[in-house]
Amino acid sequence: MEKQLFIFFFWILLIPVVQSQSPYQLKPKKELTIIGTGLGLGTAGFYFHQQMKPLSTMQINALQKKGISKWEVWTTKQGSEKSKNASNILLYTSQTFPVVLTLIDKSMRKDYLKIGTLYSETFLVNIGLTSLVKNSVRRARPFVFDPDLPNEEKITKSARTSFYSGHTSGTASMCFLTARLYADYHPDSKWKPVVWTAAAVVPAAAGILRMRAGKHFSSDVLLGYLTGAAIGYFMPRIHFKKNTITEDYSSFRNTLVLPLK
Repeated sequence: MEKQLFIFFFWILLIPVVQSQSPYQLKPKKELTIIGTGLGLGTAGFYFHQQMKPLSTMQINALQKKGISKWEVWTTKQGSEKSKNASNILLYTSQTFPVVLTLIDKSMRKDYLKIGTLYSETFLVNIGLTSLVKNSVRRARPFVFDPDLPNEEKITKSARTSFYSGHTSGTASMCFLTARLYADYHPDSKWKPVVWTAAAVVPAAAGILRMRAGKHFSSDVLLGYLTGAAIGYFMPRIHFKKNTITEDYSSFRNTLVLPLK
């Protein structure tokens, strides 16, 4: 999380003081509401984290796999260190995707105040919601159920934050944000299918790696993927200019009507 926050504040330092034409419209009240919501979720998550107590040795010994669905039991026998490290790389790299795209794309580079705002809001809402859910649900990670592992890692607070996968949600939010930004600035680009495919595959890979590392159950990864993808996809959409949406609809309607005339 510390590295994610570093990337976030690095992005903030890049934001200029001018705005340009874009498909998005920022409104102070809306932006303050979204940012406040993200900060509020994060604060609540921090509060629940402070209140949470690690599992005791007695609680760990009482855990039984029979309470885990058959399609998730396999994750309790995972613990790949390579998968853990690879998932970290995917997460932290994905945080830079919107930054890199904005810097190399001329049409977007002129407008990175708004893009920076969308990035900030996506980051804050996703990490805040993830923190709140993790620290309030307090689901034990898969490796806690493995009797062959020592209890040193099992008696930490982190061992109770399996639901849902923050690595998956964080990667998905940035991948889908990047794809949505590219599609909005380049609606006629032939590369859109490639961009969307990459946006879907990368967080899925991160989720698989987290399961292989014994850090999350399948349901943790699935919900993390869907939540992060939804936040990354819809954050730009709720900032779309009304006239842009009207123009898109008119273009789509003309595409359907003109051939019939």
